[in-house]
This record gives sequence, structure tokens and C-alpha cells, in this order.
Amino acid sequence: MRYRAVVPRSPIDPHADAVVLRRQAFGRRLRALREEAKLTQAAVAAAAGLDRSFYVGVEAGKRNISLDNVFAIADALGVPVEALFAGLPQALDPAAQ
Repeated sequence: MRYRAVVPRSPIDPHADAVVLRRQAFGRRLRALREEAKLTQAAVAAAAGLDRSFYVGVEAGKRNISLDNVFAIADALGVPVEALFAGLPQALDPAAQ
């Protein structure tokens, strides 16, 4: 008999205000880095191997992305991955900001 590991769902509500605000802050950071590099959204998406509309959604704070995509975007922008998170809020609680 085979047993499957039960992975609990994340306790984070993806639609909670604090989560949305954090995604939007990440998107603003991506946009600033992209504009600093003088790249278009299409160019970053292509270099990262992502669909342009998906990347646009990430910059708009409407998409949640995987860790693999975070690294791909950092590579496409020519920055270390930690640069993508510089200055972003760490807490999910808006009152802690």
C-alpha cells in the first residue's frame, strides 16, 4: 500500500489585502528595475522565458509567481535576486508596516 504525503494548504489568503499590497509592491520594484535597465515588458518576459501577459500581470501585482520565475526575472534584468526584494515589506500585517 502506498501512502501519499498530505501537504497542508497555505494559511495565507491570496486575496487578503496585505498579500495583494505585497504583490503590488513587488510589481512596482520590478517595474523600477526594468525601467532602470531601459527594457520593455516584452523584452524582460522573453528573456525570462515567460509569456508577456503573465509578466505584465506580475508587474501589476495581479499574479503570484514561482521561485523559478523570480530567478528567471532577476537574470533577465541582470540583477541579483535579492535586488528584486530590496525595500519590500516583510510582514503580512499592514499594521506592522
